[in-house]
Amino acid sequence: MAPQRGIDEGTAGGQLAVFLVELTRQTPVRELSDRFGRSSSTWGNYLNGSTLIPRQLVGRLVESFTPPGSTRNTKAVRGLELWKAAEAERRAGRSPSAGGELVRGRQRRDDALQQVVKYRAVAANAENHLAELRPMLAHTQSRLEHAELRLRLGDERERARAERRLGQARERLGRVRVQQELARRRRMTAEEQQEFWMAEVLSAQEEISRLEREVRDLVTVPPGPLEPVGRDAAEAPDAPDAVDDADFEARLEHITAEGLEDAALIEEDLQHLRPPPADPVQPLSSPALDKPATSGDRRLGQTLAWRRLVLPFPLLGATGFLYWACQEAAFSRIGGWAVIPATVLCLPVLYGSLRATTVRKLPARIAAPLLHIAWSALLVLDQLPWPPPGTGAR
Repeated sequence: MAPQRGIDEGTAGGQLAVFLVELTRQTPVRELSDRFGRSSSTWGNYLNGSTLIPRQLVGRLVESFTPPGSTRNTKAVRGLELWKAAEAERRAGRSPSAGGELVRGRQRRDDALQQVVKYRAVAANAENHLAELRPMLAHTQSRLEHAELRLRLGDERERARAERRLGQARERLGRVRVQQELARRRRMTAEEQQEFWMAEVLSAQEEISRLEREVRDLVTVPPGPLEPVGRDAAEAPDAPDAVDDADFEARLEHITAEGLEDAALIEEDLQHLRPPPADPVQPLSSPALDKPATSGDRRLGQTLAWRRLVLPFPLLGATGFLYWACQEAAFSRIGGWAVIPATVLCLPVLYGSLRATTVRKLPARIAAPLLHIAWSALLVLDQLPWPPPGTGAR
């Protein structure tokens, strides 16, 4: 069903609405609401241009209403361009209200919260990609091993066919590994962006509290509710054990397209963060400059530095005391059997001391047993009946 309100095609938002109406092929808003979530009235606002549709929904509509191939890629690029133009138009149309700095602070907080929600969706999407790529990687590796086995056992004709399949399996394995690495990087970048925007939310909230104490007589504008833009968790189906080649390629193409879209989203936000700010209430230019400025990060860094400087000394003292006690016990009561309690008590403390002095895990695992074995050997040798000094053969 077409939207009831007329579309202003002279604006970027109207052009995006026309694109969405043509893309959905006059699909009723109730059906769109059932398939993609949100209410029918919200979809009506999306399709008549009165409300800007979330960016993730544009990609899902293109994927649902366009067959795979070059047509889908063209539609996806066109939809992304129209959405960016509509977003820029919406940002340019904003004007400060009577609240002054307080309203801008609230808007800054709302924008930061929207960024947090968006990057949570990106991180969840990357997690879904990783979960889907793991069985694909295992399947591709099994196909590769099967092709290698047939290459060794087959005749010349079968060998040529197996070589072709082996090349395809290797090429597909490389693509899957590349996409898996890209998904890991997107997840890490999205998590870093979530931390940065959460710090931005806290900073904006502190500024709002300060401004509210200073301008009690100003008329405040309550912030509007944020509409989540995350994807439904039910949209990440588990990959079956047996994957057909055509379905395999379609899924890999889908993951690649979504990965490029998420990467473009992250790169676009990073481009917005790089130039210096023109307004003191706007976000700062770089997450790397913002994050160390928070008091929580400074306190955490001071705590870690204090622990690295102070913690090793008690552990080293405890290690030395335990070895001394075991050595005294060896000469007084239990003799060479002191190696057994020394191994149970001293070796874990020695390993912990090495780790506390910033020694890496593998060198600490090697050095601790070697030092303990050397001490144990010397302790056992000391139990032998050595002749007193000066009584040897002249």
